[in-house]
Amino acid sequence: MVHTHILDVPNNTHPKWYKDKGLRKNVYHCMGLCLCVFYLGYDQSLLACLQSIPQWDEFFDNPSGTRLGLISSALYFPGIFASFIGSWISMKYGRKPALWVGSSLIIIGAIVNALAKNTAEFAGGRVLLGAGGAIAKVVAPALLQEIAHPRLRPVLASSYYGWYFLGAIVSGYLCLAGLFIHGTWSWRLACIAQIIAPIGVLLVSFSMPESPRFLANRGRFDEALGILAKYHANGKVDDPLVQLEYNEMVLALEAEGSEHKSSYKDFLRYKGNRRRLVMSLVMASGTNWNGSGLVGYYLTPILESIGITDPVKTINLNNGMNLWNLIVSEVAALYVESVSRRTIFFISGWGMVITMALVGGFSAGYELKGNVNLGIASIPMLFLYYGLYDIAWMSIPFHYCTEIQPFHLRTKGLALFVAMQTGSNAFNQFVNPIAFEKITWKYYFVYVAINLAYMAYFYFYLIDSRNMSLEEITLLFDYPRKEARERATEEMESRVRAGLLRRGSTTAAVDALYRGDTNNAASVTSFQHHLERSGSSGSNGSINEKKA
Repeated sequence: MVHTHILDVPNNTHPKWYKDKGLRKNVYHCMGLCLCVFYLGYDQSLLACLQSIPQWDEFFDNPSGTRLGLISSALYFPGIFASFIGSWISMKYGRKPALWVGSSLIIIGAIVNALAKNTAEFAGGRVLLGAGGAIAKVVAPALLQEIAHPRLRPVLASSYYGWYFLGAIVSGYLCLAGLFIHGTWSWRLACIAQIIAPIGVLLVSFSMPESPRFLANRGRFDEALGILAKYHANGKVDDPLVQLEYNEMVLALEAEGSEHKSSYKDFLRYKGNRRRLVMSLVMASGTNWNGSGLVGYYLTPILESIGITDPVKTINLNNGMNLWNLIVSEVAALYVESVSRRTIFFISGWGMVITMALVGGFSAGYELKGNVNLGIASIPMLFLYYGLYDIAWMSIPFHYCTEIQPFHLRTKGLALFVAMQTGSNAFNQFVNPIAFEKITWKYYFVYVAINLAYMAYFYFYLIDSRNMSLEEITLLFDYPRKEARERATEEMESRVRAGLLRRGSTTAAVDALYRGDTNNAASVTSFQHHLERSGSSGSNGSINEKKA
């Protein structure tokens, strides 16, 4: 059997994406999708900064305690339920309609916030923001990975969540400017500016293609193939990469037997899907329950605990940390295919354990002995901690938990991911300030233990997915970890070969396709018919497994 990886197949594009017209458009659309997470980073910085603006505090009658907690959590709890609505829309009507609904709700919510006359209206605006944001976060990672060129997909998918920090930076500086504006527009300006990103998403989406996988799943094969050819080979339909990518996609859909029949119960019916589900939930919770929520959302009390109380210093440190996070997370995304996912998580995890322990130790020295130097020493440790967090937890979870799911469960898996992530975030909003106030520096060591638990899980269950096609990755969790990569690659090639031969292609033509022989591969038969669902062996599960 001739075996050539999909990324090694010749392709009618320039090696450098910025010198290729089709790839430039592809990157433009994917970058537009990255704006979908802008709102969350913006809000993380916004609510913290609004509390430092006297006009906002006075207008809403100095909210604190339960009332402030309700304002904060109003963004998160609706998202737990709205994420499932996003999955339903994206599977029934398409990825783009779901994107439009989510972005529109964010815009409406931001306007309601900016024009709010009382606490109830302000909280109501945050409910709309949270619901719209959850819908967008479900569909954006799926659409990004389904339209991205295979050569660019890992980097683009890994850069997605780092845009969170771009929102935080913009929000932080707008709130800082608000300190110099008189009247209620000192805070209304920062609230209304939250519409910038979703408007950008809507504008980009007008020229953005629908997911080829969604179209093929609906029997719209010509459109799906046309999109792949346009953006992945500058319109060349018989391009070897496009043909191989298209055939892998269609045969994967055929094997899943997924048309309009998928259910959340499928996550429990099959062993491979149960493993995918647990991995997604663990990663979703880990984005918040590894100490990042403590450092990111409560930087001010952390700084106060080590003696830094000046508002200007606090705001500048917060903005500086967000800029640092943006740079580290985006640089890490550029090299995500150079190092295995497992190695990245272990470097990140052990580094976070060490730096979190040092922060706890320095804070303890300041609190117990009043040593100011120890308190100051914890500041660079916070930056180092977040840098280590960024290289794994910002670049991989959304990327990985999107690509490991088969098409019929992809947005459902993302809905569960977003619901879990949102729920864990809401949990942090209530628990972290209480725990930090009660046990101060000792709370850092709780997260040291939690990070050790995450690393233990990843050691036994995380499967590396680098340098594989999207369809190959969806098969990984059907096999034991140590042999998953080899068997998934072999299974996908076996499917493509069998499917092409079944439809009239010759063995020589199929071999030529895998070799990237453009002259002989042209005789390979593309799938221009309806999927043969009746002959599928995997109904809503993994083709290689039985119910467990």
